[in-house]
Amino acid sequence: MRRRLSTKNPAGIGRRNFVKLSLGAGAAASIGLSAPAIGQQVRTLKFGHMLPADNVYHKALVLFGDELGKVSSGKMKLEIFPSSQLGNIAEMMQSVQAGSLSMSMAVPAWYSNFIKPIDAFTLPYMVSSVDKLRPALEGKIGAEISKFGEGAGFKVIGYWLMGGRHIVNKVRPVNTPADCQGLKIRVINSQVYMQAFRALGANPVAMDPSELYLALQQGVVDGFEYPLPDLVSYKLYEVAKYLSLDQHTTDFFIISTSTKTWAGLSAEEQGMIAKAMKTAMEWQWKAQPEEIANALAKLRTLMTVNDIAPANKELFVKQTRSIYQQFEASIGKDFLALVMKELG
Repeated sequence: MRRRLSTKNPAGIGRRNFVKLSLGAGAAASIGLSAPAIGQQVRTLKFGHMLPADNVYHKALVLFGDELGKVSSGKMKLEIFPSSQLGNIAEMMQSVQAGSLSMSMAVPAWYSNFIKPIDAFTLPYMVSSVDKLRPALEGKIGAEISKFGEGAGFKVIGYWLMGGRHIVNKVRPVNTPADCQGLKIRVINSQVYMQAFRALGANPVAMDPSELYLALQQGVVDGFEYPLPDLVSYKLYEVAKYLSLDQHTTDFFIISTSTKTWAGLSAEEQGMIAKAMKTAMEWQWKAQPEEIANALAKLRTLMTVNDIAPANKELFVKQTRSIYQQFEASIGKDFLALVMKELG
């Protein structure tokens, strides 16, 4: 039986109590941004995320914290809470938006609950190459994401590369859209994902990743769509058999704080955070491709893995293309055109 991780954080604040506190005004001072008191020189930032502490994203956060300590000469400190210790993804994002949790991260599909235009990155088969992604995020597209984020109360401070997301299930290999017919597939709580998998003939089920292992074990869902390193981190190969490399999304994490928290920092502190994040991003974007390759090599020994022929891949693209038009209005025609131009 799989052991469940503790839901208590190191400070002794239970997950539910943390979420309740995070909505209160007093929590902003005590949990989110710990401002230096009289005679106290250390500014403590708390970062909550959903992943285990043994993966490349957490290692990048440790590097970010180490660099922040260096560039600030010990005046700024990062405390990291992995494995959903401070709540599920939606709860942590709400806490960041409210300013009661300093920082967190999530993929665009989760942010789209607050920022509709970034549904563009969740549209199936949008990103044609990982090589195009980072320049776009550091250029025009990134500038637009930052603007949208600030309008919703989020200050974007960086990005981690995640990579391709693929279809995984315990029923059969998926080579064509017809193989998706009737499969109960767990997806992120995103209308784009829901509609895309319905277009493929699947029955999508929105679910937090922390619930996925048990849901597969108990037959609540037949499968899911996931990036390869995270599939390994969560040991989901134990409860699923078939991995089909369709790469319907090329995903990334958006790292953010709240505009309230950011405004409470001095210009010098903001610069230190930006500098430390740049160093951590450089490392993570170089390390992640190797993580993906290693994960795939391992999964080929643990699961039945099928590559999808180009002609069959085109069937997936054609069957989901109507989703673009369906979400054009909520994403915004101009932004959608920009993303397609830069990434497609």
